[in-house]
Amino acid sequence: MDDKVQQKISQAASAEYGWKTEEVRVDEVERLRRPSCSFYTAGNSVRPLSYQGNYALLPGSQVVGLGHGETVAKILDTCSSGASADWWAEIITRFHDDIGGGIVLTDDQVRPDIVRKMDKAGMKFMPPSFSHDKQSVSFLLLDPESYILYRIEAKRTAGGDVEVTKTKLLGGMSDAAPSDPVEKVSQMLD
Repeated sequence: MDDKVQQKISQAASAEYGWKTEEVRVDEVERLRRPSCSFYTAGNSVRPLSYQGNYALLPGSQVVGLGHGETVAKILDTCSSGASADWWAEIITRFHDDIGGGIVLTDDQVRPDIVRKMDKAGMKFMPPSFSHDKQSVSFLLLDPESYILYRIEAKRTAGGDVEVTKTKLLGGMSDAAPSDPVEKVSQMLD
């Protein structure tokens, strides 16, 4: 990774999270790289359990972080030519502040335990997919902390922004009736 890129991302993370620039660790997410754009995570190297921010480096050395629908639209407009629905799902998850992060289920092998729960509940696994006009994408997202599975519908509005609808499908601590925490976790993993 170029030192200038490292410095730009470190400065952006420092400004956003109040971290010291020299304490910011930057890693490229190579699987998201596009011909005109690159993507990075930034974390605090002194506080290793701290939140990791996501950043995109757009043409002209413009750094973009988490934002609203217009931020996601800008990344998609600039970087998505020829990109798959899986890629769109990752970008929307990482950069749209209405999502809150999580694991995009790109195929039924990413989290077979969730696919089994879906089967048990009479639901069918579906990988990320575009609408016919490629102006919206639908995908499954797992929140690893709450163990809730969501269906995400993200679409371009007439104004060009990306709006998301997040619908709970399965899981979560609130679904477990027993008061024993071990039993709650056990039920969630069934």
